Amino acid sequence: MDQNLFAAIEWLQLFGSTPLEIIATVSAILGVILIARQNILGWPLGILWATVSAWLAITEWQLVSDGILYLSYIPIQLYCWRVWIKRGSAVEQGTFVPEWMSPKSQLLLIVAVALCILSWGQGVSLLADKISWIPQPSLLWLDSVTTVLSFFAQFLQARKRMENWVGWCIVNVLGIYIYWIKDAPIYSFQYAIFLGLGIYGWVQWHRSQRLQPYATGSC
Repeated sequence: MDQNLFAAIEWLQLFGSTPLEIIATVSAILGVILIARQNILGWPLGILWATVSAWLAITEWQLVSDGILYLSYIPIQLYCWRVWIKRGSAVEQGTFVPEWMSPKSQLLLIVAVALCILSWGQGVSLLADKISWIPQPSLLWLDSVTTVLSFFAQFLQARKRMENWVGWCIVNVLGIYIYWIKDAPIYSFQYAIFLGLGIYGWVQWHRSQRLQPYATGSC
């Protein structure tokens, strides 16, 4: 009995060492699973995750870009929720299904992401130098890459563009590394879970896309 209880406690610690970390992780995992299945209820869970994660990023880890990112997720996910309500989340409707962008649009997307990463990193560094209550950012450029990619991936997800899962997988790989070297192995493990969920999401959307061959290659 005691050994089983101890094992259960150790397993729970993989989801977080505090109640807030556990709430954030569970809501994030369930939210991604629901979005991968194109279930609109994933968005309110994402809002809960963003709120808790913003608090932890700023107060516990001094990851300024991540903290700003999580805060911005709240209105962004409200927007995504609204888009899915307006356009419909069911693949069977045949009007709002996953699709790839055109090659030209993909190239423009890559250029836009690169420019935004450069601008974001420089902007955060400048703010930290000028505003006393903003801590000096840790892992500035890695943090900037994950932040900018997350913004783009979120909006691509709202529009059901397949490229969003590519962005999320890159973010998750970097997240594993960032939180590992920040001595937060629990969150590193969480990003490993998110990486698996990102691959799962791509597979699910790809399957539904194959049922709609006409919905490919748009801008």
